[in-house]
Amino acid sequence: MSSGSGPHGTAPLVVWLLSDGAPGHLSQSRGIVDALATRCDIALTMVELKVRSPLWKRLGRLALPRIRDATGWFQRIYGVTPPPGRPDLIVSSGANTLLANALLARLHHVPNVYSGTLKGYDPAAFGCVFSVVPLGVACNHVLPLPPVPGELARPLPPSDSEALIAVLVGGDGAGYVFKDADWRAFADGLATLARHKGARLLLTTSRRTGADAETLLRQALPAELLADAVWWSQAPRKVMRDFLAAAHAIVVTEDSLSMVAESLYSGRPVLSVAPAIAQPNANDGAALQGYAERGLLARSPIAHLAEASFPARHTPIPDVQGEIATVVLSLMEHRAA
Repeated sequence: MSSGSGPHGTAPLVVWLLSDGAPGHLSQSRGIVDALATRCDIALTMVELKVRSPLWKRLGRLALPRIRDATGWFQRIYGVTPPPGRPDLIVSSGANTLLANALLARLHHVPNVYSGTLKGYDPAAFGCVFSVVPLGVACNHVLPLPPVPGELARPLPPSDSEALIAVLVGGDGAGYVFKDADWRAFADGLATLARHKGARLLLTTSRRTGADAETLLRQALPAELLADAVWWSQAPRKVMRDFLAAAHAIVVTEDSLSMVAESLYSGRPVLSVAPAIAQPNANDGAALQGYAERGLLARSPIAHLAEASFPARHTPIPDVQGEIATVVLSLMEHRAA
């Protein structure tokens, strides 16, 4: 990954990206690294991690302010020795990377950045924590939208295709539970919305949707309203960016804030929908409400989708990449001083 010289005009910036394997977490970490790559040359190392001892992880969270043997704790929790070499910066997202992020930063005496909420970990162990809602700690920087990979961070050009609505479908998780009645109501609402807009649908399910929910949607959605459909459990295809580019508007289920964020970055009008059982945690709920209050999206229960309206998009997409790069480079300069 190369975009020029490092922050001081010399060697590339050596970045360790810690990953727990979750696509949504990797997307946020990639977003931070890609933002930096717009300003300087990056030498990126991916570090895959898996917690081997939940007990040591719990103890580590409590003991973090007093830990001196960073290598020993890293080995106990993750079952491997720390990677060889020395980074200039450590980046991660996801609760299972929090301790690794803090321990490796302590071991190498380098700045570290995390995207997400701290889950009770000591904020003093992190140089900067990006979030979309205030965390009430000094190291927190609140972004208008979460980080996403560079190719997703720029609004798409207007679509010149027929009237199309992209539909991004998640499933159970993050406090959302979809029942059979929700899936049937979703299909009915999408059909009514499409007919009202004179549009067809570009629909993709995802890993968490499941075969049973896909069957219900396929049975209830009129085939003539589907311009294209990806049923993930049967024939997965990565089509999200293509669907967003072709669409004039987007419907997305709220259970995946990553899908919501990618939809918002597209610059299209976005309508997020939720099943009858929707209990997101306080931070996720506040993020969604904040997006709605700033005019970035409209929200609707699935049961009322047929009467819902897309927002009028007059709110410009913020330059989150530029904001991230400025904050992280300032952090590094401060640590180097």
